[in-house]
Amino acid sequence: MRVLRKKKFVIPAIVGIVALVGGVAFAYFTTAGSGTGSAQVGTNSALVVNETGVSVYNSTIAPSSYVQDQCLQCVQASQFGNEVTLTAANQLLSTVVVGMRSWDATAVNWPITFNIYSPTDLSTPIATDTQNFAIPAAVNPNTTPTAFNITFNFDGMFDVLPGTIVYGISFPTTLYPTAPTGFSAGPTGAADGLNIALSSSASDISVGTDPYPGTVFINTSDLGGFQVDAGTCINPTLGVFSATDVWCGATNPLNYGAYGSSAGADIPAVQINVAGTGNLYPGGPAQTVNFTVYNPGSTTEALNAVAISVTTDPSNGYAENTSGNDITGCYASWFTPTGQTWTGGSIASGATVPGAGSISMTDTSGPQDACQGASLSLTFTAS
Repeated sequence: MRVLRKKKFVIPAIVGIVALVGGVAFAYFTTAGSGTGSAQVGTNSALVVNETGVSVYNSTIAPSSYVQDQCLQCVQASQFGNEVTLTAANQLLSTVVVGMRSWDATAVNWPITFNIYSPTDLSTPIATDTQNFAIPAAVNPNTTPTAFNITFNFDGMFDVLPGTIVYGISFPTTLYPTAPTGFSAGPTGAADGLNIALSSSASDISVGTDPYPGTVFINTSDLGGFQVDAGTCINPTLGVFSATDVWCGATNPLNYGAYGSSAGADIPAVQINVAGTGNLYPGGPAQTVNFTVYNPGSTTEALNAVAISVTTDPSNGYAENTSGNDITGCYASWFTPTGQTWTGGSIASGATVPGAGSISMTDTSGPQDACQGASLSLTFTAS
């Protein structure tokens, strides 16, 4: 409570004291008074809606189920990832989820980068995103890490993925303390206990495939060579980037990296989502639109509904594409999107809830060729 101003209350003087058996009574005059004060009323936070699309690769499991993680600092690696085959090619990248585990004693905000490469070019990413994430402190920095997921949002970057990719995850450590432009790395080495959660290539991939079980992608070339932790896993298609910094033999509970046979070797816990694999056509079935709603505020926020609409140029009614340009001759009114309604719903501070809607295309019984091959821009509105 913040006090803006106050007035003194003058209490009339006591005019008499009367002694009674068993106690003392005070005689007084009754009076009245007034004063002013203030209370600060908080403001609600805008909910953030992101399209999550359709998963084309997924090796994530429940955060509480991770038992191993990869430390970049421990093996002197600047980047860690894997080569994977997606269930669909030439799709628009939407979001990427990465499982993490923190062994640090204190919470910290930290920049993390997710890169996607073509297997034939591991130097120039075809998609990249760096975001500042709130990293929680470990439950116990000596025995129990805190497991959690982070989500990279690629919506609006218009990155189209080939069928097979190599991805890499990187962030500043003591050996690599320089944060990307626009981000603060904080105290040098403050996030050396930030590790990438590992899942099993043999049992934890629910969508997509791992074309080279037993190998992963590790970039240590910034140090001018490799520091071998244990074992050797080499994917000949990855050129100079080999997995010599991870364990690929019998399980070693003391090693810092991946372990197990080639059939069950550890890989990063990653989910890759695209804007959608279904195609709309006049009179055809509705396609699912998946999204998440995030509450970045400090208090619980009410959520009644999420409406979905086709982004429209109001001057002519044309639908807009994902580059923000008119699809000339293709009218937004030809598409019917639906959102989702929550009954008595609310989202706690820092929480994310999933949702789903749909979109279909009306058959106007006339030419609709202007819409062929277009990528529609969708607008999400939470209320």
